[in-house]
Amino acid sequence: ENNIVDLSSEVVLVDNIPSPAGNHNGGDLHFGKDGYLYVSVGDGGCDYAGTGCAGANDAARDHHVLVGKVLRITRDGGIPATNPFQGVDSARCSSTGRTAPGNKCRETFAWGLRNPFRMAFDPNSSSTRFYINDVGQNAWEEIDLGQPGADYGWNLREGHCTNGSSTVCDNPPAGTKDPLYDYNHSSGCSSITGGAFVPNGVWPSIYDGAYLFADFVCGTIFKLEPVGVGQFTRSAFATGLGGGSAVHLTFGPWSGSQALYYTTYASGGQIRRIA
Repeated sequence: ENNIVDLSSEVVLVDNIPSPAGNHNGGDLHFGKDGYLYVSVGDGGCDYAGTGCAGANDAARDHHVLVGKVLRITRDGGIPATNPFQGVDSARCSSTGRTAPGNKCRETFAWGLRNPFRMAFDPNSSSTRFYINDVGQNAWEEIDLGQPGADYGWNLREGHCTNGSSTVCDNPPAGTKDPLYDYNHSSGCSSITGGAFVPNGVWPSIYDGAYLFADFVCGTIFKLEPVGVGQFTRSAFATGLGGGSAVHLTFGPWSGSQALYYTTYASGGQIRRIA
């Protein structure tokens, strides 16, 4: 069925987010079960203030700019009453992408992220529960639990360690939150991309509670399973997908049930299905 779209109805909800290097400039959009729109935004690749790039880019530490954040707004662009930063030291940033230094953007839900390229919302939860797949710099790829007001540590931390290190992993800075799960680059997998929770009951019971996530570089989709409080085990779910593969993962209808669909740059760009 064809739907006619009224182009004049367009409303800009958030604008002018800095993207100095033209990368890490955005990530994902999802409506949560709370009815609010969640938006992941990277750190812009280089600092909007011109002070550094890559691991030296500390723009995600700045509360007054909409970079390195997960944003949460209403479907009309308003600020949910439960957003974490709404005191007298806060302001709207949706028109200019920033506010005065020392203030906080009211659109911010969580912060301290490098390149939260994809988020995945849990269909098995009765409330809004989601993971953030944050692409690392030189050492770690991480999966974070979305929580209001959380600081995931970039650029002080990469994964559960100090930025750029695989050995200095103790004493996280006060107030920062380590990832639920991370992996280093030693295996050749070095860029986390899409993720999806397996809907309970649509696949065999061994998949109930599982989270699937992909790596862009090694062309693999992994299965992550909880094995205790804060503990996970990882196994390969699909391999040999090609470099630049499995950019986005989602479950959708198939043959009276559901299958996993993923997009890929491999083979000239395709949508693929795993049932």
